[in-house]
Amino acid sequence: MISWRVRGRRRLAPPATRDFALRETTLGLAGETVEPWAGLASRFGCVVLADRLREVRVLSGFTRVSPDAAVVPADTSRRLKWLPAVEVFGEGVFLTLDHGALKDWEEDPDVRGRVKGMRADLDRSFQKDRLQNVTGPELSPRFVLLHTLAHLLIRQLSFESGYTTASLRERIYARPEQDQYGILVYTAAGDAEGTLGGLVRQGEPPRLAETLLRMTESAAWCSADPLCAEHSGQGFGNLNRAACHACALLPETSCEAGNSLLDRALVVGGERVPGYLQSIITAARAAAAGALEQP
Repeated sequence: MISWRVRGRRRLAPPATRDFALRETTLGLAGETVEPWAGLASRFGCVVLADRLREVRVLSGFTRVSPDAAVVPADTSRRLKWLPAVEVFGEGVFLTLDHGALKDWEEDPDVRGRVKGMRADLDRSFQKDRLQNVTGPELSPRFVLLHTLAHLLIRQLSFESGYTTASLRERIYARPEQDQYGILVYTAAGDAEGTLGGLVRQGEPPRLAETLLRMTESAAWCSADPLCAEHSGQGFGNLNRAACHACALLPETSCEAGNSLLDRALVVGGERVPGYLQSIITAARAAAAGALEQP
């Protein structure tokens, strides 16, 4: 993930360059005692805003007709020492979960059992080798959780930032062996000046906290429920659970896992599985009901 130098109790960002500039911020919920904001603060960790980032996209090869076909290298003659690539600049928001809350959630037997079924489907899938480059050697609960959160966040940001979902991308950092538990949502353009700062502005307090709360409340309900919420396998190779075009899927260019390995139930709860943000939904509904009862 993004690395920091530590001095005393302060974490220092790497020096800004032409290609990479970032700064740490918060959700703006420090000292908050009112629900659901207090619960939201306890579920998320640090927030880092990338005012400028650089990405190089390289074409190494392609497949013809069927997804399981042999990969054809971009250099069919195998004589060149370079590959076709494009350099883009942009901005992004990096967000981590609370490490303690994540560990407690991951140890729940119902959570592990839910992901075990997805892992079995992945082992039978023709996409296994490709997806393992993203998930690591073993599919973990935190990957499915973070991947689904990234999709839900991109969909919510598309309403609030003015970017389309196709212009936003994800990068998942969720390998337990490397103690990763964060997501990066970013956008990039081919112009040397990059983008205009709208996405980073959405990551500043208190906007991001409000976005996360609206995202969680929206994810609790899908227009295809109860069919979507109760699905035992959908998508290519049955690699998704509670995730469909109405609630969690994105354009293919936005997702590094091909819209696979998603489960909304691990975020908001359902099907006897505790959701990581389930308590936030309960608190938000209780607060809304209390506000309605007031004269």
